[in-house]
Amino acid sequence: MSRAFTKEVDDAPVAAAKRLGVPVPDPNYLTPAGLAAARAELDATTDGDRRRELADHLATAEALEPPTDRGEVGLGARVTVTGAVYELVGAIEADPKHGRVFWQSPIGRALWRCRVGDTVVLPRGEVEIIAIDY
Repeated sequence: MSRAFTKEVDDAPVAAAKRLGVPVPDPNYLTPAGLAAARAELDATTDGDRRRELADHLATAEALEPPTDRGEVGLGARVTVTGAVYELVGAIEADPKHGRVFWQSPIGRALWRCRVGDTVVLPRGEVEIIAIDY
């Protein structure tokens, strides 16, 4: 039997694609972990376009620690709402397919400074905030 149209390894991990063309926001806040990851990626990548994008973001990036009031949604919060979990992160860290949303996106703005029990309107409809973790 020919193996020309079969996978050699069926469960090989698929590398996450890095998005290019992410505009540098103002202010350019990142989580401390996101800032460290962007610096590490810049050191490790050889792709010229990605290096330029990371360098542009890192030139103005500022790590923002979680708020002292951990009962309020801020940068770095994992917010559980009815039917979903979102983590608010910086622009270069965002990965909407995995629930990591830019804090200035429509979802991020709707959740910003909310508390458990608050009801917010997201693009998918009205939801209640069930939990906030950092």
